[in-house]
Amino acid sequence: MINLGFTVVLLLLSVNSYATDKWLFSEKTAVTRKPQAGVFLHLDGSNRKHIAVSQNIVLVVWEDDHSSDPQVYLSYKERSADHFSKQVLVSSGTEAYEPAVANLSNDGFVVTWEQDAAVYARLFINKALITPPIKLSKAVAGHATVITLENKVYIAWREQIGREWFLKVAFLKVSEDQQLRVIQQKSVEIEGIKSALLYPALAVSELGLTVTWEDRRAGHTRLMFSYSSDQAQSFSEPQYLNEFYSNRNEFDKGNGVTRVSIAAFAEDELIAAWMDKRRGENGYGIFSALGADWGPAFGPNERVHSQFGDNLPHYNPATAGNKKGDFVVVWDDYRHGNSDIWMSSYDDDSEWTEDYTPAIASGEREQSHPAISLDEQGNLHMIWMDRFDLNSPAQIWYSSGKLILK
Repeated sequence: MINLGFTVVLLLLSVNSYATDKWLFSEKTAVTRKPQAGVFLHLDGSNRKHIAVSQNIVLVVWEDDHSSDPQVYLSYKERSADHFSKQVLVSSGTEAYEPAVANLSNDGFVVTWEQDAAVYARLFINKALITPPIKLSKAVAGHATVITLENKVYIAWREQIGREWFLKVAFLKVSEDQQLRVIQQKSVEIEGIKSALLYPALAVSELGLTVTWEDRRAGHTRLMFSYSSDQAQSFSEPQYLNEFYSNRNEFDKGNGVTRVSIAAFAEDELIAAWMDKRRGENGYGIFSALGADWGPAFGPNERVHSQFGDNLPHYNPATAGNKKGDFVVVWDDYRHGNSDIWMSSYDDDSEWTEDYTPAIASGEREQSHPAISLDEQGNLHMIWMDRFDLNSPAQIWYSSGKLILK
């Protein structure tokens, strides 16, 4: 006897969807216009927050130079729509870089970015930009990122005052007349430091706010974190996030780390992931740490990627989580000879799954620089850059992965 239900599922999988171990991905949808020679697109913002999803809208932000100078753009679509809007210019200066976006309630969004060596933010509500953008920094600044909790907004960036670096965090709210209002702005540490601070990342829950960043005060790059339980009025003493390895040979000054990403999940948990060179000549691996109860420590560092492909470098990790308790880490690597998007999450035994790559974001072309968002139903929304080869212009694509219930 033919099982008609099973036959229908097979047809759906083969015709218009692409399954991984956890998600069933839709056909990809173009976010940006077709690749154009000489135009460079970037998805390189702090914490890789280039996509945000509200109840009804998916919104993507990026930087490109199709108008000759780099500027920040966005595009959006209804979740049920099969195409994105025309691109919308967000920035207003001479040059702009590294945007990030987070969603508000009622299908609103906050975008932040670096513009002319300063940090700006702007609202996007009812499918329109709310003008004007507001300037947050007072001195040379960049590496901005944003996170939201309903209509509470937190934006972090690095700022150089004189010869010292500060990590700034602003707490903002959306007013009744739909304006972005700065409630307060604080430095994570009162005293500045001489060495650079880079690429902050934020996560927030009802229990508090956590900020992570790259820090070079020890003479080598470490990852540090601090937390606040009072809406960024004060921050805990910074602590180290990554385990440190050095003196493995006469030239070794320690395992390099970079580009930390962090996300909240469940009621009180955190997932942080980053690029880590503790494997020596194999280049960067993707490592992680879990935090709980928003307290003063993370758990031990864990390797995210599986043994398959462990002898090669991995790049561009991004994290996402939701209140239901789902979380996932994505990245790109060259284990099949070209760059593909890979992902992993915990299995039922709280162990990292075998790496898996959705067919929609892998194959003969170059797929890289993923950014993700998990909705409260566990569906995974993902964008990435796609190009014919490393010397070709790029295009940004989107696909949504529907959670496979087991």
